[in-house]
Amino acid sequence: MKPILLQGHERSITQIKYNREGDLLFSVAKDPIANVWYSVNGERLGTYNGHTGAVWCVDVDWDTKNVLTGSADNSCRLWDCETGKQLALLETSSAVRTCGFDF
Repeated sequence: MKPILLQGHERSITQIKYNREGDLLFSVAKDPIANVWYSVNGERLGTYNGHTGAVWCVDVDWDTKNVLTGSADNSCRLWDCETGKQLALLETSSAVRTCGFDF
């Protein structure tokens, strides 16, 4: 297996997740941007912009339609996987360190 070098974060990576098919890789870091990569060659396909603090967690739903991120800015955000558009914002009273979809 060939290693993938991800060059797109300004700070250290906090979590990565593959989608179910294994063709996409989602990464978040101690910067405010989540990224999606093509896992075969490491090409960055897009970003999810909206957080204002470190992003601690990421998850992708079963059919790769939605992405969920949680951040030190006290929010959890739901994104459209393909367009990068923010679909929902859940504000919390503290940093969101873990998030996930329930299948």
